[in-house]
Amino acid sequence: MAAALSASDVQILTSRDGTCQITVPGDWAAGETGGTSDSPDGKMSAAVSAPKSVDSFEDLKRRAQAIYGRSKVTRDSATVFEMEGKSITNRPNVYRAVALRGNKFCVSEVMYDGDTVEQARKIAATVAASK
Repeated sequence: MAAALSASDVQILTSRDGTCQITVPGDWAAGETGGTSDSPDGKMSAAVSAPKSVDSFEDLKRRAQAIYGRSKVTRDSATVFEMEGKSITNRPNVYRAVALRGNKFCVSEVMYDGDTVEQARKIAATVAASK
């Protein structure tokens, strides 16, 4: 997602509850239930959520590692947690979680096929609190 893209080249995808967002290419189709989007060719998909059933960022990290057991942690700090590997559907993925104020968190997962990991990383990196 190059900085030179205009607002019409991208769209903001928000979590179902409106707390979190990610930026995806403008030609992606939004999912019917909210918080998801797919590329036109079906080779990439993205999801954004604001998990409510976790007690702390450390709890979120532990749960993510248990769920995505075939993924490798690529970043682990007090405010950002990233993994890359395989999704629960066995597709390559990039997972990123960010801590917000209080006990709130935003999570993005971008799944991809083929050689698009760089684009998946760029999309996942846009996860943030909604503006």
